[in-house]
Amino acid sequence: MATRNPAIESIERSPFTRILGISIVSAANGEARARMPFDAKLLNDGGLDVPVHGGAIASFADVAACAAIWTLPATQRSATISMTVNYTGPAIRSDLVARAVVRRTGKRVASIAVEIRDASDALIADALVTYKIA
Repeated sequence: MATRNPAIESIERSPFTRILGISIVSAANGEARARMPFDAKLLNDGGLDVPVHGGAIASFADVAACAAIWTLPATQRSATISMTVNYTGPAIRSDLVARAVVRRTGKRVASIAVEIRDASDALIADALVTYKIA
């Protein structure tokens, strides 16, 4: 059985990640896949058929990006510098899946692209996340 990266386990244990219900499905070689299950506590006001709040989706993108950057052996510390999220469709009554890929790393900065899709594989959001790394 493969040993999981302690940093990935730490991301999953974080109280905020747990509030969102996020799990890291896989993480290796600059790429991570994560899952955020549908939960009424993540919705905007208006009942179960309204979209998941954009803040929950942005947070999900950030967590997935963090998992991707921590798969790189050089990462000893990280912090989000900036994030741009483009919302492309509503997430309604669906679990969400994120795929984060490290696009470029320098000595102190890394760029990660994230796509978030619903259960029908529709694109819900994409994000570009920049991390400070050390």
